[in-house]
Amino acid sequence: MIDFYSESLLNKLFETNVRFNTKIDLDKVEKAIFYAQKYHGQQKRDTGEPYYMHPLEVARMVGYYSFETDTIITAILHDTLEDTTLTKEKIGQEFGHNIAEQVLAA
Repeated sequence: MIDFYSESLLNKLFETNVRFNTKIDLDKVEKAIFYAQKYHGQQKRDTGEPYYMHPLEVARMVGYYSFETDTIITAILHDTLEDTTLTKEKIGQEFGHNIAEQVLAA
């Protein structure tokens, strides 16, 4: 589901691609957003907002400093291993073992 927060991040990364001629894979980023939403599910922040907004905010900040798809996806998924039922193996299958290792280390 693409909501305001997800769309805002994707738009920012699209603008980054255009402005700096980068190759951030927006389809892969959108898939990571879906996973963050799915696995964080009904978790809430202290403010009452959906928890997955936090990793999207982190990814938005990372996007100012890194134009690498894997780094941005790691930011989106950084809390999934400790806070959800998503496994390192599933991340490896869906996004590659490099990202799975980065998420584990995050």
